Amino acid sequence: MKNPIVMIKQCVEKDEPYFVLRGQDVCALAAIEAYYEAVKDKVKDPYFIEEIQEIKNDFHAFLKEQQTKIPD
Repeated sequence: MKNPIVMIKQCVEKDEPYFVLRGQDVCALAAIEAYYEAVKDKVKDPYFIEEIQEIKNDFHAFLKEQQTKIPD
């Protein structure tokens, strides 16, 4: 999986917008699930699809164990 800190630095250097979701964000899992469906529809790389599935699973597991809240 790519290093998110490196990815954010690359975006900042290129003045490219980026978006970060945290596990405690009550809306994060729904957003990731929607993104996952779009990825399955548009991306052919099975490794990338698997990475997004893993992220979705991580957020789902976090949701079961921790409280979520409205984003900061």
